[in-house]
Amino acid sequence: MLEKTKYDVFLIDINLGNGISGIEFAEQVRMKQLEASIILYTGELVENYYSLIIEQKVDNILSKTATRDTLLNTIYAAVHNKVLISKNFIYYINRQLDKTTVEKKLRLNARQKQILEMVGEGYTNKGIASELDVVERTVENNLSQIYNLLNVETRIEAVIKAKEWELI
Repeated sequence: MLEKTKYDVFLIDINLGNGISGIEFAEQVRMKQLEASIILYTGELVENYYSLIIEQKVDNILSKTATRDTLLNTIYAAVHNKVLISKNFIYYINRQLDKTTVEKKLRLNARQKQILEMVGEGYTNKGIASELDVVERTVENNLSQIYNLLNVETRIEAVIKAKEWELI
């Protein structure tokens, strides 16, 4: 179907059944018809799917409880290469920006970076203590502080998050 006919707008139910989700189908549409507008239609909280707009997997999300006018206005906007957004989406974006700002302000001190880099290289606490000429308890305390700063629970999570945030 996607290869034979071009459509301007796809209104896709998130629960399609038949072994494929609306999100998977939207990804297929996006790959085959780049210029088409994709509106995801859901009975769940639309906020749960805002990230799909940011990732450009869909162009809009519409609740099944939306009014007839909202449905028609959303489709009309999509036909004209426009997007109607809700205030909730703006709040979502602001929360994401705040989160990014917090992440960028987070800094590890030199010792924490050194310990985290060594953890990433596979050192044990005992090995790190030996290399840094400190007692093992000092390494454990530093790791606890790192876990709290990064809001993680394991060594692996700490290294992954620190690399993602370019802290090490």
